[in-house]
Amino acid sequence: MTSPVREVAWREIVTRSRTTSFRAITGILVLVAIIVPVALALWPDDEDELRTVTVGLVDVEQATQQVILAFAEGNLDIEFQEYSGSSIEVVSQAVAEGDIDVAIEPGPTIVWNKDIDFEIAVVLNNAFQQQDVLARGRGLGLDEQDIANLFTPLVVEERFVEGTDESDEVASVVALIGLMAAFILPQAFGQLTLLSVVEEKSTRVVEVLLSHLRPRTLLLGKVIGLGVLAVIQLAVVVGGGIAALLLTSTFEIPASVWRFIPILVISVLGGLAIYNTLFALLGSLISRQEDASQVMMPTLVPLIAGYIIGQSAIFGDADTGIAKVLTLFPLTAPMMLPIRVARDAIEWWEVTLSLGLLVLGVLLLIRVAGRVYEFTLLHTGARVGWRELIRMSRGALD
Repeated sequence: MTSPVREVAWREIVTRSRTTSFRAITGILVLVAIIVPVALALWPDDEDELRTVTVGLVDVEQATQQVILAFAEGNLDIEFQEYSGSSIEVVSQAVAEGDIDVAIEPGPTIVWNKDIDFEIAVVLNNAFQQQDVLARGRGLGLDEQDIANLFTPLVVEERFVEGTDESDEVASVVALIGLMAAFILPQAFGQLTLLSVVEEKSTRVVEVLLSHLRPRTLLLGKVIGLGVLAVIQLAVVVGGGIAALLLTSTFEIPASVWRFIPILVISVLGGLAIYNTLFALLGSLISRQEDASQVMMPTLVPLIAGYIIGQSAIFGDADTGIAKVLTLFPLTAPMMLPIRVARDAIEWWEVTLSLGLLVLGVLLLIRVAGRVYEFTLLHTGARVGWRELIRMSRGALD
């Protein structure tokens, strides 16, 4: 980077980073990135806590109790309450009033209140069935070891052709985060670039700057400076989130996720470069902030299209024809490329071609924007029309 470009970029970084809005947004994003993993780590995990069930017993043998506990292990925390010698009315009243969850009477008979609790019923019925099998086996002259061997379940092995879905789910989540970053950052900092150009034109600061700098130098410095600021903001937010994850150990990220992280970073940087340049070019066409929405609308179309198709690729088919086309189109490639890499729905040559076209698009757009800058930065009054923009751009491509 040449010295004048570096100076302009540094000016943009210092000026914009001191604004209250930038600091507030960065602080809020960092806070959210830290709070979410910490909240998930502190949130009580009901799956790790066994449900406690109180079972009333009316003359139930100790052996039956042990079998019930064996079947409940890992599923329910069983507590027994003895009602030996009590009448049926006493036990029924205890169940009806909620003093116990269920009762067992000789027979065996399971006493419920109104509805069957199937989680408890499975444990009790399996325990009773095993007790009955053991009793019948003894009647046939079999010892408990023979019965245990007879009913030992067969161990069935399983294998997966394409592996489990855990890595795919995590990759989809990361791809969704990457899609949000590739959609929001270029839009937010692109508009900031546009408004910065308009502000300098309306206050005539640009006239002072152009007396010392070439238009293309000013453009490069502004694009690079705001791009660096966006990367700093993203790095701070991601750093806060990673630190929170490491401290809480909430998630275990599969190694396969890291294979597309470099593509994600390059894509986000490419998106920032191309949209910051495009918005800077559009900002030079107008002299009032009130006209910003008119020139921004066409630029938002590929962003919105890439975001919608990107969501479909994350949760559906990432190898459709439209997904392939948008992967090669420089204005949508920053959103589509990481998603298709995450979903393992892209060939290596497509990755190379997409990145190559993205770099080529950035270079061509900088060349065109630099050419247009020469004619529009000092223009005031009515907005420069699209026909005139095309006419001014022709010389840049010669």
